[in-house]
Amino acid sequence: SLLPKPGRWMSIVKTVFAGLLMLTCLWLVTLLSSFLPTLAVYVIFTLISFVFLAFMVKLKGKRAVLISTSLGLLLGSAGMLAASLTTDQWSQGLPDNLVWQELDTARIEQQVKAGKTVFVDVTADWCITCKANKVGVLLQDPVYSKLQSDNLVTMNGDWTVRSEKVTNYLQNNGRFGVPFNIVYGPKAPNGIPLPVILTDDAVMNAIKQASGE
Repeated sequence: SLLPKPGRWMSIVKTVFAGLLMLTCLWLVTLLSSFLPTLAVYVIFTLISFVFLAFMVKLKGKRAVLISTSLGLLLGSAGMLAASLTTDQWSQGLPDNLVWQELDTARIEQQVKAGKTVFVDVTADWCITCKANKVGVLLQDPVYSKLQSDNLVTMNGDWTVRSEKVTNYLQNNGRFGVPFNIVYGPKAPNGIPLPVILTDDAVMNAIKQASGE
C-alpha cells in the first residue's frame, strides 16, 4: 500500500534510465580508442547519439527527451566529478605510475633465482577494477614504497588488446580475466596469487611471505 500507484511517472522514470544507460554505452564506446583510430571512435559516438536521440524524440516527444537528457547529463557529470575528485585525493603527491617491466615468465624465474621478489600486475585499460587497485593500493603507501625497493621487480602484462602471451599466462595460473596479481620470490617460486580486489595487507603480506623477510 506504500508503493506509488502506476501512472505517467513510470514513463518518465523509464526515459531517464534510458538516458543513463545510453551514457554508459557511450562511455563504453570511448574504450574502443585502444582498438580503433580516434576519428572512427568519434564517428561511432556521434552516430549512436544521433540515432538514440532521434528515436527517443519520435517515441517520447521533444520535451520528455530534453528533460531526461538534461537529468542524465547532470547525474553523469556529477558522478564523473565525484570520481575525479576521489581519484585526485587518493593519488595526491604520487606519480602517475611505477616503472614496469614487460611480463616475461623466463625473466621471473631468473629474478627469483637471483634472490629477488617479483610483483606481477596483469591489467587492461578498460578494466575498472584494475584502475581502482592501482589508484587505491598500488600507488599508495606502504605498498607504493615497497614496490620501489631495490630487491623487488615489478612486471606488467597488458591485456588491453588480446595477447596470446598474456592469455596463456592467465590460463596457466587458472585465471581467465583481469585484474590478476601474483607475487613470486625465493620462498614462493610458484607465486602467491592475490585477491581480485587488492588491499594493503594482502599485498604486503604476500611480498613478505615470498621474500622470506
